[in-house]
Amino acid sequence: ASIGAFQILACCTCLNHRRDYKTNPLYFKHFLNIFLTAFVNIIIVHMVLVLNSATVTMPKKGQEPYRSLAILMRVLAILGFINSLLTLQVQFEEAENYYY
Repeated sequence: ASIGAFQILACCTCLNHRRDYKTNPLYFKHFLNIFLTAFVNIIIVHMVLVLNSATVTMPKKGQEPYRSLAILMRVLAILGFINSLLTLQVQFEEAENYYY
């Protein structure tokens, strides 16, 4: 759930750069890319949450494709969390350099 919250925060910080469309189009495209990536991640995180609420327990070893998928979803959740933190850090650093 924290991944989704970080991605929503990333989307909101990108909305602050919508006025760069005319003054600095390249900078605007950069933040538009971050916005769209964060928006897709929000959708994916909510889909995974719905799937995890449907299958509460880890599938047993005999149910192999589902067990592998459940393990990979957990690994991807950790990677998504790290990606979310790095995205926010980059955005805050760029915003700090942009406004000062």
